[in-house]
Amino acid sequence: MVRHYYIYLIEEEFASHYFGRESKIYHLFQDFHWTTARSAHGSTIEKQIQYISKPIPALFIHQILGTHLSKRTDYQMFHHIHKIALKGNVGNATLIVKNRHLELSSDGSFEAETIFFEVLRKFDPCFLAMDFKGERYGWLNPIKERNFG
Repeated sequence: MVRHYYIYLIEEEFASHYFGRESKIYHLFQDFHWTTARSAHGSTIEKQIQYISKPIPALFIHQILGTHLSKRTDYQMFHHIHKIALKGNVGNATLIVKNRHLELSSDGSFEAETIFFEVLRKFDPCFLAMDFKGERYGWLNPIKERNFG
């Protein structure tokens, strides 16, 4: 079964405040994805999402993915799309870099998506991945490991 994640970069103050209460952020994004942007409710949610999330630094994301993954024979990059296809057809993952979020689709083994998650979490601990169809969500790097003194 294909897994599809929307990955947003959350502002650090909100990531810290909502640690342990990620479901509140998840439900806001879930409402946004299932609401048409044309409705008044949709535009209010969109403003809230833009307030708590940061734009994706696309060029930098492409650079760190390329740097960390270029030696892998199962990795390919085409413009804004990064793909890992594990040998033996055991699993694959495709990461698309967009302005406000990343989209990751994967199939088979969790290994390919985990490779992308590992690189991203080293770049910034405030990435929140959400699978709306599977109703799963979580930080790529557990925030409890960090000190928000």
